[in-house]
Formats: sequence, structure tokens, C-alpha cells
Amino acid sequence: MTLYILLALLNGFCIAISRIWNGQLASYYGAFRASYVNHIIGFLFLSIVMLLLLEPPQLATSSNIFVYLGGFIGAFYVAINSLIMSRLGSTNTMILVISGQMGFGLLLDSSANSNSELLLKVLGVMSIVIGVYLKQAIQQKQASLAS
Repeated sequence: MTLYILLALLNGFCIAISRIWNGQLASYYGAFRASYVNHIIGFLFLSIVMLLLLEPPQLATSSNIFVYLGGFIGAFYVAINSLIMSRLGSTNTMILVISGQMGFGLLLDSSANSNSELLLKVLGVMSIVIGVYLKQAIQQKQASLAS
């Protein structure tokens, strides 16, 4: 169990640093071109790993086309994240992305929680989002007053 916890924490670090670097790449190429470059590099890396493991990739045999939407959503996530990273900064972007994940998780788990527990969790996520919004609004106001 400890190994999986450490891997999850490492994965969180990797996500944060890759989003920051992709945000910097987006400042040179634009969000969607940076996402494209990111996915080409990832494809090449995974292709080498698959060759080394001697495991040819196989498509799922499921007739449900939705099993492939994860790749589409992942590419969309990288592109949008690259776009907002340069505008909101890394901390605010990551906080809002995690809040969005928490909000969707709450939606998925809503039937498993009591109404009062769900309300408290929703209020927690909303307070995080409102806090980031207020911080950004104050910074913009201060910047406009300074100039």
C-alpha cells in the first residue's frame, strides 16, 4: 500500500511539473501546438517502452466507442491547461484543476453520500474556487491601480 501511495504522490509531482513545462512550451507555440508536441513526444516514448517490453499495442475489442474518449479528453486537458497556465499561474491552475476533479468526483459519488455530507463537500470545493477567483480579482485590481 505504501508503494502505491508514494507512486500517487510521484504522479502528482509529475503532473504538476509537466503542466508547468507544457505551459512554458505554449508561450512559444500556442496551447494547441504545444499539446500536439507534448503528445508526439509521449507517443514516441510509449512506443519505445512498448518495443522494449515486446508488447504490441492492441485495440480494445469492445464495441463501445466511448472507451477511446480518454485519449481525446486527455489531449483536450493538456491543451486547455497549457492555455490557462500562462494566464493564472501554476498554483492557481493546479488548485482549480484539482477542484474540478473533486467536483466531478462528488458528482459521481453523490449517491453514496448523505445529503449533509455532500453539501459540506460541495461547499468545500466552492470555497476553494471562490478563494482563487477573489485572489485573481484582487491581483488584477492592484495591477490596474499600479499602472
